[in-house]
Amino acid sequence: MDEPKENESMYPKNFWYVGAMKHEVGRHLLARTLLEQPIVFFRRIDGSVAALADRCSHRRISLSLGRLIGDEVQCGYHGLSFAGDGSCTGIPGQARVPPSACVRSYPVVERDEFVWFWPGDPTLADEALVPDYSEICSSGRFVGRPAEPLLVEAPCLFNIENVLDLSHVTYAHQETVGTPEVAVTRPTVDISETRVLVTRNWDRASTGPSFKNLFGWDFVKNSQRISFWPGANVLLEIEVEPVGNTDPAQIKRLRVPGPCTPSTSTTHFKFSALYRDFLLDNEALTAGMFEQFRKTVMEDKVLMENQQRNWALDGVEVVQKMEPSSSGGMMDIAVDHAPLAARRWLQRLTMAERKAPEIRLAEVTQG
Repeated sequence: MDEPKENESMYPKNFWYVGAMKHEVGRHLLARTLLEQPIVFFRRIDGSVAALADRCSHRRISLSLGRLIGDEVQCGYHGLSFAGDGSCTGIPGQARVPPSACVRSYPVVERDEFVWFWPGDPTLADEALVPDYSEICSSGRFVGRPAEPLLVEAPCLFNIENVLDLSHVTYAHQETVGTPEVAVTRPTVDISETRVLVTRNWDRASTGPSFKNLFGWDFVKNSQRISFWPGANVLLEIEVEPVGNTDPAQIKRLRVPGPCTPSTSTTHFKFSALYRDFLLDNEALTAGMFEQFRKTVMEDKVLMENQQRNWALDGVEVVQKMEPSSSGGMMDIAVDHAPLAARRWLQRLTMAERKAPEIRLAEVTQG
């Protein structure tokens, strides 16, 4: 296996990742480190979003320390100006602008409340490949607050594995969504060339505290579907209804779109939100569910960051190299089937890109 170079991302780059939420990007400079790359986002006068490498070509000063003037970023050190396409438009004190003065620009697509960017080869950036969360975030069928970006001091892989293995909710989320049935129910895991899918179904299951307060039901018929697909996309779909229900109108659907983006090898941004398809006009309910969901997310944040601190203290290097977890430092149990499939998939994609940068998803099978 090829060893990663210093500051080289442990994740495949030729995919769309979320760089920011729509409401974050305005007429100011937003700095963010994503897949080990410093990037600055801003909104042009016409409303479109630009993303540049957050480095001036002159002395490597962060452009985000400068100013946005019109549609150009002016470096705060020596005043070089850069357009949204990365071209250098002016250097104070000289008329000639050398071609080497330009900086990298990133393909950007704004869709479904997310600002997606392409960190890999820009010639491969096909907008048709932008992950589709439109039914949940843009169709009007569901309602919820857009995600608030959360920086987690743990590898992005920890978040993907956390969502793919929901058996932990029984123990980690006892005050919010946890129920005893989840941990003891073996999921169905389907691995295809396009996604990892984890499914659990119950004809009768107890209701977690948050949902009990929401629906007033002690027991429900319940289903969970968790999907993962590269770059770092996850989606949780939940359907609940009264036990023995025959009325389709009583089925309540909850959706958690949860794309996440690596920042460094040991940090990531989590962009998760909770949406529902009932009581769409109840703003108080939206606010209450947002707070309950945030509490659950923060419970996971504590666990993931503790996990990373312990791995660092124990000298475990598995995450750094993205090798299967059985290679050292921890053991695997039955519920790790889906998380390990996702881990190995990302590993294959990353290794394939290093050997053939034009690699596409369909060319790397699940094996």
